[in-house]
Amino acid sequence: MPKENAALENVFGTIGTVLWTGQIIPQIWKSYREKTTVGLSPWLMLIWSVSGIFLGIYAIVQNINIPIIVQPQVFSTLAAISWVQCLYYDPKRPRSLCVAIFLLYCVLFASLEVAGVFATRATLRAGDGKLLRFTGIFSGVLISVALIPQFIEIYRLREVRGISLLFLIVDISGGVFSMLSLGFKRHMDWVAAVTYLGVIILDGAIILLAVILNPLARKRREAAISESSNATAVATIDEDQIQTSSKAQKSLDEKRL
Repeated sequence: MPKENAALENVFGTIGTVLWTGQIIPQIWKSYREKTTVGLSPWLMLIWSVSGIFLGIYAIVQNINIPIIVQPQVFSTLAAISWVQCLYYDPKRPRSLCVAIFLLYCVLFASLEVAGVFATRATLRAGDGKLLRFTGIFSGVLISVALIPQFIEIYRLREVRGISLLFLIVDISGGVFSMLSLGFKRHMDWVAAVTYLGVIILDGAIILLAVILNPLARKRREAAISESSNATAVATIDEDQIQTSSKAQKSLDEKRL
């Protein structure tokens, strides 16, 4: 176990925060550029955003460090933006409605987190740490469970579509640096560490599935296009033969007359 080092803790925590600040930006840009979110589970982004409420409460009450306290706020906001993109693009909903949903969600998010911080601190003053443990553990559970709908989407499409691989790589990197920052605290925060480790493993699984499934899906599409082209060519040949036969029969009939 590394020795306590506040400087390294904050350096690694800051790097992790910077990476997680921008982690979903590639996903948001991809959805905006392609004007579609097909293949990206909206439940992934919504549940991830909600998980930030509980992780934010835990980080603030535990006073882990400033970068990691900022982390869940930025993470949840970006996840909420990506979720609203799913509502806007697929299926198409009015922009004004989606903006209203996002603003209402942000107000609800902030209210719940503030209330949760005060409630958790009150229970700690009373000597009860159950609520604090619950917020930390539940946030990790939500982050992991949120990926189940994405894996279902991958299974349904038989390929990884709609989700930015750059986003996943940055997400993994943010988790690695955040875990390193925890290693230089006086006492290792195992709840936060398990949460970060879960993100690293599950994101890595999606990248692995993309490497395996996407080439197979590309071959299926190419085969389908080839079969379609062959069918069209056969139909054209048959039509030409029918026309030629018809013309020959007509010429024969004219000669008989």
